[in-house]
Amino acid sequence: MYRKRTFWLASVTLALVVTVFALEGCGGGGGPLTPPTGGGTPSPSTRFTELLPPAQKDATYVGTQQCLGCHGQGNRQTGAEPVAVAWQKTKHAQVNVGCEQCHGPGSKHVTSPSRENILTYPNAASSVVCAQCHGPIADQYAQSGHAGAVEDVIEEAETNPNVYGKTCFRCHSAPFRAQMVDSPLTYGQSRDAIDGAIQAMSADSIVEIAHATHESASCVSCHDPHRQTGNLSWQGEELQLRRAVINTDTTDVAPGTPAKQHTTFNQICASCHNGRGGNPSDTALNTGTARVNFHYSNQYNMLMGITGVEGQSGPIVRTTAHATAPGQCTHCHMGNSRHTFTVSYDTGCTPCHTPADAAARAQATKSQIEQALLALRSRLQAWAQETFGDPDLWDYTSYIQSLGKTPPPQAQVPIEVKRARHNYRFILNDKSMGVHNAAYARYLIEVANANLDRLGVGANSRTASLSPAQRRAILESDLQRQRGSAGRAVD
Repeated sequence: MYRKRTFWLASVTLALVVTVFALEGCGGGGGPLTPPTGGGTPSPSTRFTELLPPAQKDATYVGTQQCLGCHGQGNRQTGAEPVAVAWQKTKHAQVNVGCEQCHGPGSKHVTSPSRENILTYPNAASSVVCAQCHGPIADQYAQSGHAGAVEDVIEEAETNPNVYGKTCFRCHSAPFRAQMVDSPLTYGQSRDAIDGAIQAMSADSIVEIAHATHESASCVSCHDPHRQTGNLSWQGEELQLRRAVINTDTTDVAPGTPAKQHTTFNQICASCHNGRGGNPSDTALNTGTARVNFHYSNQYNMLMGITGVEGQSGPIVRTTAHATAPGQCTHCHMGNSRHTFTVSYDTGCTPCHTPADAAARAQATKSQIEQALLALRSRLQAWAQETFGDPDLWDYTSYIQSLGKTPPPQAQVPIEVKRARHNYRFILNDKSMGVHNAAYARYLIEVANANLDRLGVGANSRTASLSPAQRRAILESDLQRQRGSAGRAVD
């Protein structure tokens, strides 16, 4: 951008006009919409420039045709359509957003091709690249949870890359996911081949990506900038989505599935927002007692009514209309294509509900589930007080330790309590308080209470007098203790 403040008034005015034109044409922020066709170096955004490798800093623009010579000739991965050929069919190509708009000036790369003199992975996966043109959407994205990094995951990956990097980074590192999962998947590699490449990564490579990880998910986690994918939005638009917006086949995220399976699941949100191998079987509950055995992002499992501890006959109603709504997650969480991913009743719940109806239903459901969860928690506390003399000893061992207390031997915790605490935390971790699937949430609470009935655990009325704010504070405290407890679930 033109920022010099010593020109004459006419020069300043001209610079402002050019800047406004670039912002409008590019969507709000950064480099020029039309890449240069010859030499010379335009002024891309400062943040974008900072992403470029040192050897590229003084390169000049050579034009897209120079890139087509190499990147339009075959594909070194699976024989899929060459990247430059696929790009020519996209909206990017139609509006003259060429290779160098996203990968930086290519003069040095053309002379001597190397990843050291062109913007490629891991920095090419940064949302900064897309924000050059998609400014308003980038501003929304910056307000979302996707825009932040989970720092403790990065620290653990740096310390133990072969364990945490090769598992957690599949969802918690935008550059890792783009390079090692999404791009190979888009180009037709099998999940076994993708997993094999990840397992073969060196520790140094993972640490390098850890240092470049500033976002859990970025634009390219959902959109392929190089090709039309055929995965249309629920309104029927070609947005170059990497995965389908709706999938009701839960096979890939069923209890016990490995990371190579549930992280390549063909659903745009649920490939990460699933229980990631969680298992409600008694065997799994007896062996996994340090922490919950599902991941802390089990929203899709709740939506589809799977992975909770169930009774012998299962629920009468497993899913609600939310499970088959057009677009599933995106229908409610991306009203008007809003990239904050937050629900607003005026756009996210139409046409099924009016804003007033949606707000009333959501509030009533949340209040009911919160009260039921607190009542269940109170019963678990009553059992722990009677059994061990401490109301906090019903929980998973690492969560008890985070309170500075010593957990009891888990062999002394009956399976009925383990089933009840699994369902309690399954509903709690979904965070919707029943909105995603009220029928299944109510059912899991019924099953948990039935298990405690078998132990003769009485009801505790203490929670009935709590205010909504007090109820939420207790539930949020349990979530925070879980996040801060020693160790993490690795699936």
